Amino acid sequence: MRSGKAFCFICFILLFLISACQNEKADDNDYSGVSDLISGRNKARYDTAERAPVKNTRSKPVEENIDTSRQAPDSKTEEILPIVLYEEKVDIIGSESKETLAKGVAYINKNGQIVRIKILKE
Repeated sequence: MRSGKAFCFICFILLFLISACQNEKADDNDYSGVSDLISGRNKARYDTAERAPVKNTRSKPVEENIDTSRQAPDSKTEEILPIVLYEEKVDIIGSESKETLAKGVAYINKNGQIVRIKILKE
């Protein structure tokens, strides 16, 4: 009787091992096409990377032009500020209605010209 139990136990273990081996093979089949997908994706990346710099080189000079135009007004304001001698309070009056539209401060240079007008909130 012992030999019958041992035989059944060995058959059960062999059946378990065989089914475990078959699952590993099934998992390998699930990932069989992954390498092809990865290689296709990498080829597409390289193709787009070769075409992309042409577009980027066109946009870079435009950005440089914008940067130089931004620097120009800053330098002008620095040149104007040393010229300003004094401030004077002013009222801005409408030409047709002759009413006060706003109040502000005028910055005047040594020639008596208005360099800048700052409108004050009331």
